Amino acid sequence: MQQHLDYYSLVGFKPDSTLPDELDRLGLSAQQTALLVDFDGTLVDIAPTPGSIRVTSSDKALLDQLHARHGGALAIVSGRNLEEIVHYLDTFKGTISGGHGAELRRNARTLPGIDCNFDRLEHIKSAVMEFAVIDPRVIAEDKRFGIVLHFRQHPEVEGKVRDFVGCLIEDDEEFEMQSAKMAIEIKPKDVSKARAIERIMQFDEFRGRDIVFAGDDTTDEVAFAWVNGQGGTTIKVGEGVTAAQYRTANPASFKKWLRAQFNSAQLKLARQGN
Repeated sequence: MQQHLDYYSLVGFKPDSTLPDELDRLGLSAQQTALLVDFDGTLVDIAPTPGSIRVTSSDKALLDQLHARHGGALAIVSGRNLEEIVHYLDTFKGTISGGHGAELRRNARTLPGIDCNFDRLEHIKSAVMEFAVIDPRVIAEDKRFGIVLHFRQHPEVEGKVRDFVGCLIEDDEEFEMQSAKMAIEIKPKDVSKARAIERIMQFDEFRGRDIVFAGDDTTDEVAFAWVNGQGGTTIKVGEGVTAAQYRTANPASFKKWLRAQFNSAQLKLARQGN
């Protein structure tokens, strides 16, 4: 799958593009759509540290309702480690992609991950961890298939972090730098949420449905562009330049919209029964 896009295609400002529409204007047909959703910043609020997010019982119940409503065609597509998503969403029965597509779980069974040079990755991780010890203003988040340096609490160190990571993996044949919200990540090349979605859409419960993908981060933009190219629907949660077709303010407004989709479907069924 070709993913090398020029900047203006990626952010959606080609001459024939338009700004995102308000999400409230969009309605979903559960029978025809596959719903794929990012986790941090989309379903749950971004927290000061990766381990301080809050997933409520209401969030879990909403996912259960959506999973049933979409006939199983609901997936979480996250940059987090797969095991962390499973921990937070311990009752979720749907498909989960972790590590930007490096890991995948379906029907409560973990599928084989990608090939990765773990020896090289361990050298990279050691250097990043040492950097985080030397400068405690940054937080190192270890991932199975990569590592992240967060500077949310000290945005003034972004340049320093970016320069360090750039030098660390300069001309690396297997790993690359990826920008995220107040963070810089090192991950395997050719791993992306776009590829994760492409793989998920081959599963029986997803195949043939229209794709709806929601995300909040720069790491979601390649997936937005790919889904748009497939004739799907894309939703940006939060501010920022985007290729997404629709926008909503935050995870709370996104979940409110999702509940409204479910409630309107229930109301329609009730009316048909009278």
